[in-house]
Amino acid sequence: MKILVIGAGSWGTAISNILADNKLEVKIWGRDKRVLESINNIHENVKYLKGFILNNKIKATDNLEDSILNSEIIVNAIPTQKIRNVFEPVSNLLKNKIIINTSKGIEKTSLMLIDDIFKDILEHRQFKIAYLSGPTFAIEVIKRLPTATTIASEDADLAKKCQKIFNNSYFRVYTQKDIKGVLLGGALKNVIAIGVGITDSLNLGHNARASLITRGLAEIIRLGIKLGANPQTFSGLAGLGDLVLTCTGDLSRNRKVGMELGKGNLLDEILKNLGMAAEGVDTSYCAFQLSEKYKVDMPIAREIYNIIYQGKSVMEAIKNLMSRKLKEEVC
Repeated sequence: MKILVIGAGSWGTAISNILADNKLEVKIWGRDKRVLESINNIHENVKYLKGFILNNKIKATDNLEDSILNSEIIVNAIPTQKIRNVFEPVSNLLKNKIIINTSKGIEKTSLMLIDDIFKDILEHRQFKIAYLSGPTFAIEVIKRLPTATTIASEDADLAKKCQKIFNNSYFRVYTQKDIKGVLLGGALKNVIAIGVGITDSLNLGHNARASLITRGLAEIIRLGIKLGANPQTFSGLAGLGDLVLTCTGDLSRNRKVGMELGKGNLLDEILKNLGMAAEGVDTSYCAFQLSEKYKVDMPIAREIYNIIYQGKSVMEAIKNLMSRKLKEEVC
């Protein structure tokens, strides 16, 4: 079985290592020549995972078209905002391929979830697709530390096939059918993580952190129900599991963005210093727009949007959240 992983960042590299450990033939595609050469020559991603030796069976390439043609399974591991630009030019080559998406986010220009992006790109072409998500820091996966994930597909047989492809002694995979819930959980948790980063940077305490996570989950569930997701999904790995990890883990890029915003630093400078995508910045825009479109009450997401896109002060945003009209606790 030949597998192509599209995306040679930290997560694409970690995914490739899992598949190579499972004795599958893996190619990883990227554009950065230095990264590709380091993977091929010294079995290390010197830019994103420096110091970690990769399975020597992984081969890196910059030839996307030939790699797609020669692969049965295509794994997407690039940032959501880049999916359309990378996949549209090669859409004709994807007919009858199995696609496994491992990215998280919402397309900013269209407000589409990733399942709708691929349906739009591939139109009426025949293809099979599944969506992997859950609490997964790349650096812990590359260290082969225990990780549990879930993979969703409308095709139960496909989900089981993908489960077997990825599952091993350190990477456990569950299956389910709720694509919308899995995708929304993976996207919106990044918005809440920015909020938690802000409160953590201001030393507002564990009470504030727990409250934000809990009420943030309530907002995610409300929007999820409106978009047809199963609310039970948000109690699982792609929901609560990923939310807790991203909000509390020091490796979380989105939490780091929030912490820097809390210190008063400018967003452009924060993202420049980060050096990697922080999906929560774009997703905060999408979450606000979706809440307006579907008339879903999402006060935390709204305040994060206001801080990032409207220049609102973090202290004013916190004051607004704490002084809202009193109400019964319901999702």
